[in-house]
Amino acid sequence: MTAAVGFYVPGETWLYRLDPRAKLWIALLGIGLCLITARLELLASGLLIAHLVLMLGGLPAGKLIQVWRRMALLLAVILILQPLLSPGADPAILQAGPLRITQSGILLGCRYALRVAAAAFFVLIPIMTTPINRLVRGMQKVGLPYVWGAAIGLALRYLGTIGELYEQISQAQAARGLDAESGNVLQRVRNAVPTLIALVIASLRLIDSLALGMAARGFGLRRERTWRGDITMSAVDWAAVGFSTAVFAALIGAIILL
Repeated sequence: MTAAVGFYVPGETWLYRLDPRAKLWIALLGIGLCLITARLELLASGLLIAHLVLMLGGLPAGKLIQVWRRMALLLAVILILQPLLSPGADPAILQAGPLRITQSGILLGCRYALRVAAAAFFVLIPIMTTPINRLVRGMQKVGLPYVWGAAIGLALRYLGTIGELYEQISQAQAARGLDAESGNVLQRVRNAVPTLIALVIASLRLIDSLALGMAARGFGLRRERTWRGDITMSAVDWAAVGFSTAVFAALIGAIILL
């Protein structure tokens, strides 16, 4: 297993060649759209736009399916709990004691689920198509302190590593006879404790080696940083910024008019 595992998927298409700042701007516009509208059709349009950008940009469909699988539990929880927690004043479609399910509650759950999904895929546009070092440089170029950008980059890079560590430890524990899948929920939680303890220990070792590597490379020195192969905005990047701004301005206009 390599420590460089993360969300980035290598590629050579137009989306990969865009400046990180242009992709960050697209992601920011998409998140803004998700926050300011509650209309299902516009949220669905935002989700569709994010998918079109990623797919036309050369991201494999299998990667998008993996993202959906990882988000499935969260979206299911939103779709189930939101109608129960905020049923609204509509007549109940189903009712069991104090629990009521109404049409407005179901629509509200769909809005929240679509909002989360659309915002997540917009965030993935720069993350999955930009190497970590270029993404950190892009964030620094728009004014984010380098230390903050580096922290975000490390988090994105090592989240995948922690996930792989958990999978490897789980497989090793299963090979030694640990059955973490049988029994009720409480028993499964109890059986998962050895795996979690081993994950914490492995994560601490990873953090220690990472800290030593960063110190050896002079991270934290109060000197002006230099860059090899710096990024610059080209005419294509500015065109992407202008086109995305126009598209989202049209969507916001639709929100105001409708």
